[in-house]
Amino acid sequence: MHENFNQELSRLLVIGLVVLLGTLSGVWSLPIFIGLGGYIIWHLRQLYIMEEWLHGIVRDESHLGSIWSYIVAHMKKARSRARQRKKRLSRLLHRFYDTLEAMPDAAIVLQDDLRVQWFNSAAHELLGIPLTARKHNRRVSRLVRNDDFRCWIQEGDFSQPLEMISPASPARVLQIRIVEFGEDQHLLLAHDITELKRVEAVRRDFIADVSHELRTPLTVVAGYLEMLAEEPELPEDIHEALIASRRQAERMQSIVADLLMLSRLELEEDEPQVGESVKVPRLLEGLVEDARRLSDGGGHLIQLHADEKLGLMGSESELGSAFGNLIFNAVQHTPWGTPIDIYWGREGSGARLVVADQGPGIAPEHLQRLTERFYRVDKSRSRESGGTGLGLSIVRHVLKRHEATIEIESTPGEGSRFVCLFPAGRVVKLSV
Repeated sequence: MHENFNQELSRLLVIGLVVLLGTLSGVWSLPIFIGLGGYIIWHLRQLYIMEEWLHGIVRDESHLGSIWSYIVAHMKKARSRARQRKKRLSRLLHRFYDTLEAMPDAAIVLQDDLRVQWFNSAAHELLGIPLTARKHNRRVSRLVRNDDFRCWIQEGDFSQPLEMISPASPARVLQIRIVEFGEDQHLLLAHDITELKRVEAVRRDFIADVSHELRTPLTVVAGYLEMLAEEPELPEDIHEALIASRRQAERMQSIVADLLMLSRLELEEDEPQVGESVKVPRLLEGLVEDARRLSDGGGHLIQLHADEKLGLMGSESELGSAFGNLIFNAVQHTPWGTPIDIYWGREGSGARLVVADQGPGIAPEHLQRLTERFYRVDKSRSRESGGTGLGLSIVRHVLKRHEATIEIESTPGEGSRFVCLFPAGRVVKLSV
């Protein structure tokens, strides 16, 4: 580098000497014109050679001198680094595509406007996309022939996956997800959940069938146990055994009843409950009275605060089961004397039900799993209080059928709040 700059300085020095001699001799304009003009013409010639070298017209850069050869050397190094980087990125891209190609799930790389950039063979098998579509850069909504899929794409909300029938094979059920990656790109993944759906259906049918078959014999057993327990001439130890057996039979009846209801709700979960106008304040008053009886006539301080003019469209029996489970859980899982407040009123344009207690609360790690079937925070305490572990699961399914959601807030040592939020379309005004 220093040598190139020294050469350039030497040229400038020669020009300076020519100008100095011209000045001393009194003829200074002609030497300056000749010197600077020659210098500029030489650099223009170097610039012209370099421009042809950049376009590949001239491959021999030996004609470039001084500073221009130095610039060319640096450009060659930059070109070499760019080619290496391009090769490395190309290898990574091919490895990425090879990985997607090896996946059993359909994978489609989408541009920001959801045009198909690339897809694997599984996308052809599961979604019916023709292999020739890789060349046409078309929107994915035009390649996947499914009305639910087109509506999902038009809505543009990809926070929740879509379940749909495969356009290529009606016997298959697919779960579709779209996630963002890179810069302004999306990845569509389609997973075959046919077997999962079949197993879920078998499980639901099995639980429903077993529960149905157990209901009659349990009713008979509980009836005979109740009759025998009332016999006054039995020994005390046998009498206590019969009472304990009857209590367990009644608990099994509660489990069977909850399982039957849960199975029915799961089968009809995707069908929103239309129903009729439900007078929620009156429904809550009855549930509060039942809860006070469950609490031995006032063991808990239960207060109801309800908007008398606010009702819901839906099923009174299903809503009664959901609200009852929340209220009875507050009674069963809090100490005697705990205040329990129930609120029913407006929430924006919709409505909300809040069941709040000042009990022991629930640890944060349990909150996400509370609505799972048979999930218990304290298994021994739940069994002692007669819980089946299905109540909150029933609540979740009932709310889903009524287009509502549940939010659970709890702090250990400070109590819990169960909030049911209903959309405006479910709210009706009652006449008082």
